[in-house]
Amino acid sequence: MNLKELSLAELIEGLLAKLVATEMIAKRDVIYYRNQCYQLLSLNPVIAQCVTNTDIAIVDIVTALYEQLSDEQRDRLGETRDIVEARIINTFIAAPSYIETKVKHLWDCAGSKVALDWYYQFSQDTNYIKTRDIARNESWLSHTNYGDLEITINLSKPEKDPLEIARAKLAPPTTNKYPTCLLCIENEGYAGSFNQPARATHRMLQLSLNNRDWFFQYSPYAYYTEHAIIINHQHCDMIINADTFKTFFDFVDMIPHYMIGSNTDIPIVGGSILTHDHYQAGNYVFPFEHATIKASYMLSKFPQVELNYLKWPITTLQLIGGRAELQNCIMHLITHWYGYSNPDLGIYNYDSNGIRHNAITPILRKVSADKYIAYLMLRNNRTSAEYPEGIFHPHRHLHHIKKENIGLIEAMGLAILPGRLKGELLALSELLLSNDLTIVKDKLSTNSELQKHSEWLDYLFHKYPTFTESTVHEILRHEVGMKFVEVLECAGVFKHTPAHDEALKQFIETI
Repeated sequence: MNLKELSLAELIEGLLAKLVATEMIAKRDVIYYRNQCYQLLSLNPVIAQCVTNTDIAIVDIVTALYEQLSDEQRDRLGETRDIVEARIINTFIAAPSYIETKVKHLWDCAGSKVALDWYYQFSQDTNYIKTRDIARNESWLSHTNYGDLEITINLSKPEKDPLEIARAKLAPPTTNKYPTCLLCIENEGYAGSFNQPARATHRMLQLSLNNRDWFFQYSPYAYYTEHAIIINHQHCDMIINADTFKTFFDFVDMIPHYMIGSNTDIPIVGGSILTHDHYQAGNYVFPFEHATIKASYMLSKFPQVELNYLKWPITTLQLIGGRAELQNCIMHLITHWYGYSNPDLGIYNYDSNGIRHNAITPILRKVSADKYIAYLMLRNNRTSAEYPEGIFHPHRHLHHIKKENIGLIEAMGLAILPGRLKGELLALSELLLSNDLTIVKDKLSTNSELQKHSEWLDYLFHKYPTFTESTVHEILRHEVGMKFVEVLECAGVFKHTPAHDEALKQFIETI
């Protein structure tokens, strides 16, 4: 069905039918919501035949509706397409308290999984989770010495319309930063602006964890299945401490089918938002959880805790045990790591001003009634003249593929690569198909966007005897995966060498 061929009235009736089908509105309320929609659009109500298929997504109907509006109507409704579409959908969504009551009822009657399954579908139906945009991402598995890694080229965040960019320049500056950041709870229902994404359809769930208020939401541009964000109700800096793990354990006790993890609490080895305390969770098993055990240790102070050193590019310790002893062991190990230095390996815990370098990327999963698996990834954010972006950060020869921070998700083996790579890899495949390095070098000399891949192309021409239409695509995907392995290896504090293995053993034995 071509939605562009339908009248505005037919689209509205189709939207109402879809909303009833998804139980976002009751059939009894169709007349009310029809009138509300026409009032929003400043149009006289019209009853038309419903000719749209209820299998069509709500956002697709709303997009078709948006395209039929005049420029004047669009300008009156909001500054951007995203804002207008979110405002239209929000007309039909209940208030946060109603959504929370619905989820609580399901939780009490059928458990956390059924309740969150409903909330997850609701977040997709309302286009808060941008399923249509996420579907644009490209992903594949890369087979490596560490197991299968997941590679994703992130194409989901849409580029701004040139007209919107031009209008943004004319918008008066604001001195009131509201909401303070993208994670603040004040985003719930926020209309949005040129510089702040639309959150009109945003509905959060309030949780009590570690006797404090937290809010649960799904990520609009989810990087994995049921990608959730757990947000401190206060706008305060990220910090990894004993309270972090009390919150973690409370969370997986409450939602046992989810894992929870956190970025570090310092720059370079942390995530993109360090100014608002938050964690990430989800119903997903990550590549690092399949890593083999390289060495196992017994801790005399914590005899009920099993400690394993994993064969993983980022130094990862796996701890298995019951809540009480495991929680104490985790904090003991973190305290020990924060105080650890090894000049021979370039590991220094603090700089000359007392600023901490050592950090932890923690993850927790519950596996049975009183059995949990914690993962502690050892991180360090030192820089040097040779590596100004970070010694344990992707080095410059890898920046043509990835130069951003390696946060929690990527540390767990899921690469989030920049969208620019899609076009660049396509262009590189065409160059490789020439099977002539001299021709390729000549073309690179006049292409500023592809010049950064010059050394990589040299390597590829020397590794592979020839490139064909049937092989070049998989070759490039494989080699991107190998680059991601190097990225993670750069981030590893203890490398997989005999000297580093012995140093890590001594570190653990002194706990």
